[in-house]
Amino acid sequence: MKTKLKIHKWPDKILKKKSKEIENPDQVIADILDQMYVLMKATDGIGLAANQVGLALPLIVVEVQGKIYKLINPKIIKREGFVAFREGCLSFPGIELEIKRNNKICVEALDQKGKPVCFEPEGISAVVFQHEIDHINGVTFIDRVSLWKRLKITPQLNRIKNGKVK
Repeated sequence: MKTKLKIHKWPDKILKKKSKEIENPDQVIADILDQMYVLMKATDGIGLAANQVGLALPLIVVEVQGKIYKLINPKIIKREGFVAFREGCLSFPGIELEIKRNNKICVEALDQKGKPVCFEPEGISAVVFQHEIDHINGVTFIDRVSLWKRLKITPQLNRIKNGKVK
């Protein structure tokens, strides 16, 4: 049975929940990844993590540079260099923040069929993977900015919290 997924917005507690590893991925997990991808595309996103759709599972979908990734248990095993990009997030509509992240990373995960994969995204691709992997670890992009920057966006956060932003 398929449930309709929706984007959970700040300050929903699921966004701060760290997911536990999936031991035996099955067709249910593959179906969730497919549903997440459809929702991500429908909301003009380039990345989406399972806790953003209310599921405390280590699943992410990313589409960068013409390639689609549907990953289970993704982990960053190597990091190099630094880069700053202006990031947005489907769970924080209308907010964009400059975040400093690693320029090149090595990601290990299982693909949608449960097969091990390893790849090394760079630049904006690396940023997207770090953003989504942060999500499944209970870290949001506002956790990556200074207290001062967070205070400056408080009015926007309040609008999201009060349902004034779609």
